[in-house]
Amino acid sequence: MTVAIVGIELSQLVCAHTILDINPDVELHLISERAEAGLIGELPGLISQPLSNNIPNEWLGDLGSQIPTTSNTAVRRSWLEKALATKLVERGANLHLRTTINQNKSKSGETTITFAGAGYSSGSTLLVEKVITKPENTSSNHWRGGVHNEELTGSNYEGHRPDGLVEIWWPNQQEPPRSEGKWLQLMDWTGEDPLLSLEQEVELGRSLASTA
Repeated sequence: MTVAIVGIELSQLVCAHTILDINPDVELHLISERAEAGLIGELPGLISQPLSNNIPNEWLGDLGSQIPTTSNTAVRRSWLEKALATKLVERGANLHLRTTINQNKSKSGETTITFAGAGYSSGSTLLVEKVITKPENTSSNHWRGGVHNEELTGSNYEGHRPDGLVEIWWPNQQEPPRSEGKWLQLMDWTGEDPLLSLEQEVELGRSLASTA
């Protein structure tokens, strides 16, 4: 069976690992316009329980300084995505980066994918039994985030990363929760709740896998 997953963000990466856990013989293709998995942009990495409760350690490549302990309440999400993608390649999945696709579904239910863009597969075609696409984000809630290396501030939307840095989020219309403004990184995200974002994306990924 050949399956194509459109996108290489957290939910799509979880979807891919879940599919391979169920059927290691699936020919799996992940397709994205992005130039690499993870390390570009930053989304909420807050966690309310040990990361291994949601993401098995065997799904992860090298996390470096982001290897979480049971006491951590956040993880750098871009590094997490990179580690998931690295392990997917080791498991035999195909990543098509800097790539877009056109789809043509046949009467028999199979889909012919035509690759375009700057990726290595541009101009080629692929016949797949299933194309998995993540639902669009319909939230209108805009959040801002920041990373700093001082003590936690007591916000409901903050967490301590394994490397000692603190990640914190606040609604866009509010003032930042720290007055000094000495941020190491500033971030933007649209969604319902940054405290639940990572775990909900993992849950979505597992749900998408069930459609394969």
